[in-house]
Amino acid sequence: MNAEEHFGIKPYGATPTYRQIEHLKLGRKAFFHFGVNTFSNMEWGDGTERESLFNPTDIDVRSWIRDIKAAGFELAIITAKHHDGFCLWPSKYTEHSVKNSPYKNGEGDIIREFTDACHEYNMKVGIYVSPWDRNSPYWGSPEYSEFYAKQLEEILTGYGKIDEIWWDGAGSLEAKYDWGRWAYLIRKHQPDAVIFGSMGAYPYAEMRWVGNEAGFAGLTHYASINRDMIEQEIVEHMNAGIIGGELYIPAEVDVSIRPGWFYHEDQDDKVKSSRALDKIWFRSVGNNAIMLLNFPPDRRGKLVRTDVKNAIESYQRISRMLSVNLLAGASLTADSSYCADTGIDKAAAADYDLYYASGADRSEAVVDIALESSTRANTLIIGEMVELGERITSYKLESIEGNTVSLLAEGTSVGFKRAIRFTEGDYSHLRLAVSGIVAPITLNTLSLHLYEADENDSTNSQDKPNLARLSSASVEISEDRKSAVILFGGIYPFDSIAFVSTNHMGARYEIFAFDGSKYYSIAEGKADDYNINVKLDSLVETSYQVKIVSDSRFAIDPDFNIH
Repeated sequence: MNAEEHFGIKPYGATPTYRQIEHLKLGRKAFFHFGVNTFSNMEWGDGTERESLFNPTDIDVRSWIRDIKAAGFELAIITAKHHDGFCLWPSKYTEHSVKNSPYKNGEGDIIREFTDACHEYNMKVGIYVSPWDRNSPYWGSPEYSEFYAKQLEEILTGYGKIDEIWWDGAGSLEAKYDWGRWAYLIRKHQPDAVIFGSMGAYPYAEMRWVGNEAGFAGLTHYASINRDMIEQEIVEHMNAGIIGGELYIPAEVDVSIRPGWFYHEDQDDKVKSSRALDKIWFRSVGNNAIMLLNFPPDRRGKLVRTDVKNAIESYQRISRMLSVNLLAGASLTADSSYCADTGIDKAAAADYDLYYASGADRSEAVVDIALESSTRANTLIIGEMVELGERITSYKLESIEGNTVSLLAEGTSVGFKRAIRFTEGDYSHLRLAVSGIVAPITLNTLSLHLYEADENDSTNSQDKPNLARLSSASVEISEDRKSAVILFGGIYPFDSIAFVSTNHMGARYEIFAFDGSKYYSIAEGKADDYNINVKLDSLVETSYQVKIVSDSRFAIDPDFNIH
């Protein structure tokens, strides 16, 4: 019996399907970009690549799955066909496939090896089949939808259970596709598979793009979204969603562990650190979305050990944090509840089907948390019962020590899961206030944790706050999103600056400090990743504002970090 039937609480806005809930519970997904691009050293092939290029010398697909399973992933997606049209399975409908490569003398089938390995290790299966095919003579013509349908049906019927089909939006504006027919085939042959898609695929999509490839959902981020926002792929709205939207479509935060999606040897020294992966986890899984991390196999057909090592380290650190709920033994009280079966204790019960609901006429709730003793903490995790819709529009976390009330964190959306980070310290009394757009407020997750920050992790450093996020700070971004001024609201010393660009391919930037009368340059450079981190040669001690100018636009939610 579901919550609405049991308690009479009516859903608000769009709500998830059972497929979407299962994928939100997964949290982490792995991506494997592998194909002819791996050997041509391209990111987007043009379809003219010779099939003979594809020849992994020591491939071990089973090791991919073992490695990512050790790193906490429960679903893996492979690029069965990228935009170049080269098929990793011996498709009957094209010659541009593995069947005409030297691999196993044309008898190989990477998709067979991949799906067999996933099923062997109890890993859910995702297949990326690009609708854009730069090799096919049919692409752009009415015949292409039939051609693609036949290839899709080969995948859907020949490899056992499939849990996700991933439709990349590239090329979708240049051709007309029969999305309805393709979606029908998925539902016919793989009824439990979710569909990732946008633009023309929006009537059938159950997962969406997050609006960037840098690894973050917006500071405000709802799964619900309106049809036009996803149909037109409006980046701002893909990144933020909208409360009470027409569709419930969670975002997958797709990001590569390297600057590129396919393997390039010259990026071996540019692998994201385990701490960088932690940050992505907080801005995806911890921000009402799903983490989709890409591991590009090399030309041998193996994952690079550094990539795997960093992913495992991050997973182990996040797992240690989540394994201990510091609310054990705490006294929890709420200022209202819907009924006796929806008390605040239900939110902390570690049972997804139990939840707290505020009073029937209350679109806000205040939860008082009296810890058993002084407890060191820096992360609170909360989550809504999203089967009843996303309702929360603001939250505030405070510490209470005697007569002193201190603001620890505040924000907007919550959704399926929100990991709220705050200054690490010893706390004995916390207060959480949430408010929303409709009564009652629901919470089915409430837990307190200690994330193991290192000494350089400024998010948890008490003496190095993020100057761009002070309550007195303001950020002014130019209309073209290529210039930003961050005012601190006071004079603070700093020596590091980080921000996100929408284009990492050689984008230039320059950073200026303000001396009271004019700006002066303190750093400049060329980006080689979406996430730009600048360590200054010396401490800037007398400036109260910073200006950043780039020839690439800042991300919609740039998340400036100045310490």
